[in-house]
Amino acid sequence: MIQLEPKKTIVKIMISHKSKDTVFNFFEDVKNLEIGGAISNIDKDIDDWHTFKHVVAGSARLKIVANDNQLGILDHLFEGGGLSWTVYVRVIDNGYGSTTTWTFLRPDGLTDAQFEEQLKGFDVEIEKWNNYLLNSIS
Repeated sequence: MIQLEPKKTIVKIMISHKSKDTVFNFFEDVKNLEIGGAISNIDKDIDDWHTFKHVVAGSARLKIVANDNQLGILDHLFEGGGLSWTVYVRVIDNGYGSTTTWTFLRPDGLTDAQFEEQLKGFDVEIEKWNNYLLNSIS
């Protein structure tokens, strides 16, 4: 089937008082994603995949597919609930802090409404990560 329209896109943003490098290093360590509360029991496999339990998708896995600290690129492939999609992550300098964006393109197999439902809790994860960075990392 030929896609005639762009896919629905959702962008989430975190503005942090921490530097780009601090935030980038935090998210580069996939184990830190557990702090957001949506995933748990992260284990790294030998092929650079990280398997875990996800509150929406159940058993899932993630692999960083583009990693460039200088450019702030930390894209990853997410697979779970029978779906697979790339999440485009950018961490950029922002004055005395940083801004992180996650760009999600609706994966095939989800309607727009289902896609929105999948990402409904992501803002809570962002808040937890940002609070942890602010209060726990110097």
